[in-house]
Amino acid sequence: MKLSRISIVTCAITCLFSFLAIEIYFLFTPTVTNERGVTFYLKPNMTKKVVIAELARQHMVSSPLCTSFAFFLQGLFVKNQTQLKTGEYFFPKGSTPFSIWKQMTQGKGLVYHSFTLIPGWSFRQVREALLRTDGIRHTIINLSDQQVMAHLGYPNFLPEGLFYPDTYYYTKGISDLVILKKAFDFMQAKLKQAWEHRSINLPYKTAYEALIVASLIEKEAYLAIERPIIAGVIVNRLRHNMLLQIDPTVIYGMGKQYQGKIYQSNLRQDTAYNTYVHKGLPPTPIAMPGMASIVSAMHPKQHDYFYFVATGDGSHQFSETLSKHYVAVEMSNQHSAVGYFNIFKIKEHLVRIFSESAF
Repeated sequence: MKLSRISIVTCAITCLFSFLAIEIYFLFTPTVTNERGVTFYLKPNMTKKVVIAELARQHMVSSPLCTSFAFFLQGLFVKNQTQLKTGEYFFPKGSTPFSIWKQMTQGKGLVYHSFTLIPGWSFRQVREALLRTDGIRHTIINLSDQQVMAHLGYPNFLPEGLFYPDTYYYTKGISDLVILKKAFDFMQAKLKQAWEHRSINLPYKTAYEALIVASLIEKEAYLAIERPIIAGVIVNRLRHNMLLQIDPTVIYGMGKQYQGKIYQSNLRQDTAYNTYVHKGLPPTPIAMPGMASIVSAMHPKQHDYFYFVATGDGSHQFSETLSKHYVAVEMSNQHSAVGYFNIFKIKEHLVRIFSESAF
């Protein structure tokens, strides 16, 4: 009787160790053999059973039953480390079921994608780019601009110019509102810092007005060295209560009517943004300005220029008087096949081409 009990205990211990050996083998044997590793998207609300089944289907778990039991035991003895975290994961070569599960419960090894907001884009272009970007959960597609701002917590703000041009990284399944919130907060921080260190005696009273000026610079300037000079022209004209006469404001006011060319009739068109008709700044920014344009708006170059015209090589000819400006315009026209050269149109066209090809 005594020997029988010993035999039973011995057999039980042997079975237990055998089972543990099998568990260890399945849990710690590498299942990812691809040199480039593999990615796995753990969708929201996926149960552990479904996750294990999907891992098995993709050959990242060789024994679903052993894996399920092992992680059941883990849940009994290791608290707060069994909750799966949603996201797209990268599992490098050599990953085992244990390391894979550890990544997904700790939220480590997530795959990050990038979205670049290009300086000079309008908010409409930002929305279109977000819609073309894979991996983003598109929640604003049926929302108006005002509704978008309301969802961001700023229902009384107009969106134009309020999102900082930069590259933002996100994980698969993130809402487009999350990216917009990051860009909005980043712009607020950058603008606040720049405004606090602005030059004295600027003709604009608020940081928002400076942001409007920065957007005008962004759409007019091609060469970085000219940004503060163009800013100085805008400041000089504001101080003398002159019409700014900036073509990009006309184009912005035209909206979808703009088809790549502006005419004299467009310069006389009475829109809120037409600085050939209305003195002072337009009511909002006309684009998302980059940091260089923001800094230039805060620190315009002091000079006596009131006019400038594109020369045809990306630069501008600046003039102190209208008579000199007429001469500069005539010289510019001689270098233009169409008789009226506007570097802004070419710049916008190139940005549109490159932005479309990037997506």
